[in-house]
Amino acid sequence: MATRQSPTVQRRRLALTLRKLRERAGFTSVEAAQRVDHDGSWLSRVETAEVRPHPNDVRALLALYGVDDDQAEAVIAVARQAKQRGWWQRYGDVLPDWFAAYVGMESEASVIRTYECQMFPGLLQDEAYARAVFQAGPIPLREDELERQVSLRMERQKILTGDDPPIFRVVIDEGAVRRVVGGPDVLRAQLNRLIEESTRSNVQVQLLPYSSGLGFDGSFVILDFPPMPAPYPDAAEERMVYVGTLTGALYLDRPAEISAYATAHEQLQAVALGPKPTRDKLLALTHELVK
Repeated sequence: MATRQSPTVQRRRLALTLRKLRERAGFTSVEAAQRVDHDGSWLSRVETAEVRPHPNDVRALLALYGVDDDQAEAVIAVARQAKQRGWWQRYGDVLPDWFAAYVGMESEASVIRTYECQMFPGLLQDEAYARAVFQAGPIPLREDELERQVSLRMERQKILTGDDPPIFRVVIDEGAVRRVVGGPDVLRAQLNRLIEESTRSNVQVQLLPYSSGLGFDGSFVILDFPPMPAPYPDAAEERMVYVGTLTGALYLDRPAEISAYATAHEQLQAVALGPKPTRDKLLALTHELVK
């Protein structure tokens, strides 16, 4: 398992695992909840990750489902991890719940695939560019809120250079890298940052040029999570698609939804420039900004 364990991911894993174990044991959620001295709606909220169950309640459920010994202890360990606080929670004053969920999942992802059509990916933005993005955003921010948002974005980027970094696969539309956010100097510095980051062994950046004649209406992220090791009884969640909106987000985990976005990302990669031609194109754009 990755060393970057996130309580958000563990809570979702626990919810999915408990649901699958209950269904395998042949109980309805109401029946199982009542057998462990809870009201009928409690377990439904646990199985949708709305409620963090106490490890003792998890132990009782596992006993009911016939799961014991090492497998039970592995699930209970995840239940304990799910009750911890994530580092991002200290940004709760500027971090809405719908995005906190994403930051939590991003923190443990083993592979992150993204397509960006409007701006540089947040994980690869430099500080000046990130500040300009927030300043130009449709929702006005106070100065202190803006600086907290920039600080949060910079903090998120540490996953790419820390222990056990995720593989990061980026396809970015040419329109995004040409949009002069913050002015020519800010954009040039950001282009140089992208060139530098793209040389990391775990980061791959591909530019989708205008000449490809292809695009995709909307940015998205696909998150892959590391598998659970034995003796955990169920692999649970392995992949999630995130689609952000102005005031919320979509978290898609149905197989058909994941397959559609995975196919879209593969098609975008296929027609985008390769990593080396992408760096050459980005470097040429920095020269254009000097003129």
